[in-house]
Amino acid sequence: MPATLNAFFPNEPDAEYNVEYYVKHHMPLVQNTLGKYGLKSWTVTKFVTGPDDSEPKYSFGSVMYWESLESIKNAFAGPEIGGLFEDVVNFSNKHAELLTGEIV
Repeated sequence: MPATLNAFFPNEPDAEYNVEYYVKHHMPLVQNTLGKYGLKSWTVTKFVTGPDDSEPKYSFGSVMYWESLESIKNAFAGPEIGGLFEDVVNFSNKHAELLTGEIV
């Protein structure tokens, strides 16, 4: 069954993000590195205030579309994952909250 891996970056006062780097460099690196494990595509959303003008819980995030939950597990067990996490310092001083799920 197809699955998603969602990465959400917190909207906190001390957060520093370079979303342009994330979109143009990090996510293509993720795709090129993890495509062999079953990563099919991805999108990035920069969150804005809600309809009631409330601040969003997250600043931005990505949704990655995978062949299955097993393919995500295999990718995270692979030797390349460490290099991808090392790249985070190039666009963020925060760690993402990661959520996985099956597409229904």
